[in-house]
Amino acid sequence: MSRVLLACGGTGGHLAPGIALAQRLRERGAGALLLVSRKAVDARMLARYPELRFRPGRGRGFGPGWLDRLLFAPSMLLAFLDACWVVARERPAALVCFGGFMSIGPALACRLVGIPVHLHEANLRAGKAIRFLAPLATSVHAPPSAGLTGRKVRHGGFPLRSEIRPMERAASRVALGFPATGRLLLVVGGSQGAAALTAWARSAAPALAKAGTHLLCLTGPGGLDHADAHEGHVARYLPFCDRMAEAYACADLAVSRAGAGTLAELAACGTPAVLVPYPRAADDHQTANARARASAGAAVLLPEAELPGLESLVLRLLADAPALAAMRAAQAREHALNRWDDLVDALAPVHSRGVAA
Repeated sequence: MSRVLLACGGTGGHLAPGIALAQRLRERGAGALLLVSRKAVDARMLARYPELRFRPGRGRGFGPGWLDRLLFAPSMLLAFLDACWVVARERPAALVCFGGFMSIGPALACRLVGIPVHLHEANLRAGKAIRFLAPLATSVHAPPSAGLTGRKVRHGGFPLRSEIRPMERAASRVALGFPATGRLLLVVGGSQGAAALTAWARSAAPALAKAGTHLLCLTGPGGLDHADAHEGHVARYLPFCDRMAEAYACADLAVSRAGAGTLAELAACGTPAVLVPYPRAADDHQTANARARASAGAAVLLPEAELPGLESLVLRLLADAPALAAMRAAQAREHALNRWDDLVDALAPVHSRGVAA
């Protein structure tokens, strides 16, 4: 069986599309090995997919702290040597990189021995790793506005895991421990959580309950894990949720960060959203992502500096059924545009050999 390496760890926004591509390759008879980080979030996400092979690799991000920057170069050397060992052992037919620090070592190791390297960029502004690796790549799959040019660049959507699809609302609420009646607000800060959004959710919970609204807040690794009741309405705080399709189906409205993966999942499940971009994201890519969704009518953009106005905005939207319906329709249109077959097609020789084997 032909194998593909997928360098996709470090954040949910990198890992989720790697899982989705591994699922698709497996359906077509090709094997995949996911090269992931040693972060707890990676292990937690992958626990739901025992059928997939994965291996924690080396490396660390070029973080804002002086220690992260000091250790970045030696960590990349270790990542490269580790990737060389994996390549020699696995003999892959191709590598797909989803960005971040987990991509650099495997890409250089594969390029060294002539293995095709394919890149996937999800955000509307390409990250540093993708920009650095683009000259070495066989193909680059990115949104048109990502700032990447050349003959090897192809339009690419966001690979979605097979379970991310519209679900029945009442059953989803029961599965997550909520009453079937009443409105529900979902607050999600991405795979790492968002302290600012969690703090806002806790302060707004009584007002939401008074307005007849339940609350589901995903707090991120190490975050809050408990439930409250306000005036007969449930406020539940979870550090992790491995049933995101049900979480989106539960919600009449989401308050969310604006990573590309979260936006693709919101669109797939048709969930209206208020987007609060992470203000310190690299190259401010979340603001670019959010602005595009707001322009399409699928969401409302609210900068984090304007969080004091979020409560009134949320309550107004939850009471405006036509506005929510219009946003759901716009999300459906955005989902229809999310095509990622070009990435699968780039690996066609690989999974063709897999089927033949």
